[in-house]
Amino acid sequence: MMLISAESLRFDLRGLRMTNTGSALREWTSAAGDTLGVQFVDGPPDLTADLSDLPGLRRFYRERAAADGYGLIECDTLRVAGCAAVRVVLKLPQQPSGLSYLASLVLPFRDFGFLVRVHCVERGTTGMREALVLDHAMASGQVTQSEHGDLLGWARDPYGDTGRSGLLWNLSDARAHDARFPDHALSRARSLLDRVAATLRIDDNVRAAPAFVHRGGKRPWWRRW
Repeated sequence: MMLISAESLRFDLRGLRMTNTGSALREWTSAAGDTLGVQFVDGPPDLTADLSDLPGLRRFYRERAAADGYGLIECDTLRVAGCAAVRVVLKLPQQPSGLSYLASLVLPFRDFGFLVRVHCVERGTTGMREALVLDHAMASGQVTQSEHGDLLGWARDPYGDTGRSGLLWNLSDARAHDARFPDHALSRARSLLDRVAATLRIDDNVRAAPAFVHRGGKRPWWRRW
């Protein structure tokens, strides 16, 4: 029987240079300095919601991201190469300025799982995407400014959870702006993860494995890597 490992997943690697190879973790780097990795986790995933419970999954990733100072941009379920998966995009502050972005595919099975993660960092002049989108949104009236200087209509939870604070999704994070800013770190992260999802091939013994079943785990599985 073919062993299950990080090599059980394959996809389009054009323009990527391998920097780490192993049965548990494989990593590549792009010419822009972005990293792409595949991690195999030998053990039951600790997601606290079934993949059929999208609100529960969003709550899971939102709460864990907020606890680490990250911001949730996207969380959706999909099927890739015939397998159920979760797509998650997060942003996190970097020093001394700017943001970096984590775009992931989580593929959980009953007894093991895979994490495909893209990490893209803002370099050079940061904040231009946000500034230009904000200028347009204010000019169109989509965003207004309160008497206290707060930007109304700019930032919120992406799925309507009220009362959230911290590093929130804002209008510039919308995928609709990626074509205008193709070299931005968020655009690069989404583009590379899209390529992985579109070209992903998974070994037959993985595809035939028992599906993930929620067991009430409490540890955030995605933080293992």
